[in-house]
Amino acid sequence: MTIQLPTYFIGHGGVSILFKPGYEPVHRDLREIGKEIKRMNPDGIVVTCGHFQSENDTIQVNLKEPTEVWHDLSPAWKSTFPHVFDYQYAHKSSRALGEKVLSHLKAQGIKAEGTERDLDHGVWVPFKLMFPEGDELEIPILEVSTYAGNDLTAHIQLGRALSKLGGNILLIGSGMLSHNLAATREQSMDTTIPRYLEAASSEALAAATIAERNEQFLALQRYEGWEGAHPTEEHVLPLYVTLGVGQEMKEYKVFNKDQYIVGQSYFSFRLGALP
Repeated sequence: MTIQLPTYFIGHGGVSILFKPGYEPVHRDLREIGKEIKRMNPDGIVVTCGHFQSENDTIQVNLKEPTEVWHDLSPAWKSTFPHVFDYQYAHKSSRALGEKVLSHLKAQGIKAEGTERDLDHGVWVPFKLMFPEGDELEIPILEVSTYAGNDLTAHIQLGRALSKLGGNILLIGSGMLSHNLAATREQSMDTTIPRYLEAASSEALAAATIAERNEQFLALQRYEGWEGAHPTEEHVLPLYVTLGVGQEMKEYKVFNKDQYIVGQSYFSFRLGALP
């Protein structure tokens, strides 16, 4: 009998969470997620990420093997914190897994194509914390893009298609519930927007039915502070993919609640029970 694995949405943060003080609580919860995943022992991990967005209505699947750490950071980091370009994350990739996912998506009626890219920081930063040195993953990590634009329902449908992949493959969305870097740089003290979104998301996860859960999450896009959380919406799209993957999963667990700063939230959750 095949046991259905749960799915995760992870608030991934930027490279600064690896070395700046004050992120220890975020580290602890990401490490807890990593331990859960290690206990599940999946054969591979497929990730949709806020740093991998298609330019159109065609989903892209990474077929590159091997992949390297991509230091996809602003040039300003070269003068401020140059050591971050030395960060590495030992990992495996799999063209075979990519081809399997690509074929599956096409069979599900999803327009998809292969591409080749390295592992962006929306994956290697949280994975470096979830699986630190000495407890590395020994399974491949595969990135799949989101769509262009901000059609949240389309991303739920993408998640539903991915949920039918089969096999012992774990599906993860990596993004942020609130991602406004301009607000973060301004360093005001107003955390109204991320606090509201975290409270609304907690309420949605506790909804009586999965249909109500989806509707409440979709309603967030109509919140008056939505643009203040997402000047561009690429970082929240993986959350809706996760909702689609968890279309039949009522149980949930929240991680990194109340771990927000101005403009950003590290709110994360699991849908489904641990096997």
